[in-house]
Amino acid sequence: MTVLAVMKPKGKITEFAQHIIDTFRVLYLEEEISGREFSRIITDHTNPTRVGSIESDSNNDKYSPELIKKALKHFGKTMMDILPDELLDNDQLIEKTRIPILKKMSIKAALNSLMEEGYFDIPRLRSEITAYYNSFLSQEEEKIDSDISSSLENLYIEGRLLKVQLGSDDEQKTNLIRFVRNMELKEY
Repeated sequence: MTVLAVMKPKGKITEFAQHIIDTFRVLYLEEEISGREFSRIITDHTNPTRVGSIESDSNNDKYSPELIKKALKHFGKTMMDILPDELLDNDQLIEKTRIPILKKMSIKAALNSLMEEGYFDIPRLRSEITAYYNSFLSQEEEKIDSDISSSLENLYIEGRLLKVQLGSDDEQKTNLIRFVRNMELKEY
């Protein structure tokens, strides 16, 4: 018996709606809060999964004017602050996207995004993290391991990531350190 996986169709929204979703994602990840916490903030604690639904690429959800106002207030921004640099085609519907690393993200926000996406649920080498991070960037924007090191160390110091060595006790001295999410924390 063969089981076929059914792919959900992608949601469709305007480029402007996608820009707003991506902008708020960058802002809350820069602030080091999760999508669930951001949901609580903009829905007055009534819907902790609202942002997850908005960001999901399998539906047509987007930020309502009311949620945009609450988000702008939270970040201390105005609509002018978050408008795109160039005019977007507002009439065309595009496939909704949710990529873990956006071009305008800092390394810190990108690592927070990867944590939220579950990337750190399995142990990762620093070089593996750098290679995955760079897979979302153009060659000119690529980073090296040392660019990412301090942000990884900060997540370790904050207790959000743990350092582990895999292998037997005899191999411990030669194994490289891997980073993995601290599963005891509720967020991410």
